[in-house]
Amino acid sequence: MKTIAGYWMGVGSILAFLSVLVGALGAHWLEPVMDMDAKDIYETSVRFQMFHSVALILIGIILNFKVGFNRFFFYIPWLIFVGTVIFCGSLYTISLSSFNWFGAIAPFGALLFIFGWLLLAFSV
Repeated sequence: MKTIAGYWMGVGSILAFLSVLVGALGAHWLEPVMDMDAKDIYETSVRFQMFHSVALILIGIILNFKVGFNRFFFYIPWLIFVGTVIFCGSLYTISLSSFNWFGAIAPFGALLFIFGWLLLAFSV
């Protein structure tokens, strides 16, 4: 049976894999058809996805070795995961389509990142 630590390390690894995949896709196939603004937005999304994928892996490692957590610690990976889906997903959508109204959604993902990082700072 997989532990919660293993679960988050797995989720982080899958998100990191997807970050490398979409980064390569953007660099080799999409770059010729994207304008500079869309390319910058796409690269920002890839970068944030990778940073937060690594964060989820590290949180899994912390969960594996640390004993006696603050009760809020278990919300942190959820905040970071959902923040990644909302923030990066909206940026990918903006950069690859004409749905610019997704820009209104990105700040909600960023807020989840902020809350996750703040909880991490006060939980370990």
